[in-house]
Amino acid sequence: MVAPVDPALQFDFHPIAIQRSKWTHQFHVWSPKLARRLSLYSHAAVDFWAMMESYASVLTFCEYPGHVIVDRKPRIADFVLRRKDVTEFVVVETTPLAAIDADALEILDPLPITTVNADVLKPHRVWIDNWLRMLPYVTSNGRFISSDFLDRIEHGVTLPKALYAIEYDALPTDPVLTRTAVFDLTRRGRLVSPDLRTGELNRHTRFRQVVATEGGK
Repeated sequence: MVAPVDPALQFDFHPIAIQRSKWTHQFHVWSPKLARRLSLYSHAAVDFWAMMESYASVLTFCEYPGHVIVDRKPRIADFVLRRKDVTEFVVVETTPLAAIDADALEILDPLPITTVNADVLKPHRVWIDNWLRMLPYVTSNGRFISSDFLDRIEHGVTLPKALYAIEYDALPTDPVLTRTAVFDLTRRGRLVSPDLRTGELNRHTRFRQVVATEGGK
């Protein structure tokens, strides 16, 4: 029997070089999902990136993959992402960017296009802010976390448990590493925390194991 091909490995998109004026924001982030650094050019793009990293259902993505047609005009898509068997472009409603290479004006093959503006992101503000605090833990400490430790943390939260209690149960392991494991498991879709949508991340934020019927978000 032939093993299924990882859809992320068949994702044939690459970021194009962006022409940036001195007035354009530039943010450098490290993507745990892509295992590389990204350069993003708006606060909204950073917010949407955090959302993509937080959902296990987003298998892979690429920033600034090239030009798409929006309102009958070419503009650079901010992202292209794949969720299971669906691939789509995302356009963030900020100042359109220009490519350094004039030949990059070639229009990408048509795919569904989702437009994201401030009104779309506003209901997710708490979730985004929490993940912007959580992702640096995964970026900085993820390499120190073993798969056995991830399994142990996951199996210890069959019922909702506050973050401080998870850290206490894992002693003498450094609480920072335990917290990293919790955040990474949540990013992978193995833990879930509805509290992340309703309040600021703190020691009382609860996490629990995802049951088989829930799957990755």
